[in-house]
Amino acid sequence: METLINPFAPPSYNGLNPAAPEGYVDVDFEYVYDVILTGSENLPNQSQPTVNDSDFAWRAVIINTNTGTFSVRFSDSQGYQLSQGYILNGNLQGDASSPYPIFPEIIIPAGGKIGIDLIDTSGNTNVIQIGFRGVRRYRTTA
Repeated sequence: METLINPFAPPSYNGLNPAAPEGYVDVDFEYVYDVILTGSENLPNQSQPTVNDSDFAWRAVIINTNTGTFSVRFSDSQGYQLSQGYILNGNLQGDASSPYPIFPEIIIPAGGKIGIDLIDTSGNTNVIQIGFRGVRRYRTTA
């Protein structure tokens, strides 16, 4: 029998000990990025900033809303691009029950950012909302 692991479930649901390193606690969180693109607009070097009080362990991407097609490329807080080229939104799963996994998780340090490059491919105004799902990782000891 093959055992499958759900990377979005709490570790204990997968039969594992909590994933937070010793001295830390993880709290589920989702950053939401909203943007409106005009027809065929290219919008490079955008970002979703993170808070200053905790690191963010990025585990999934969700396309919550879009009114047309677009392509996107993500990067971590150091500017390292996660793909060689742009990804068409149709290749990213779009509902909250089956998000596109980022596995293994990417740690965005406190006060960091997730880089976003967007290109509208619909030719019309495009209202987009992207969710970055993961956990905020808080230090519990000095």
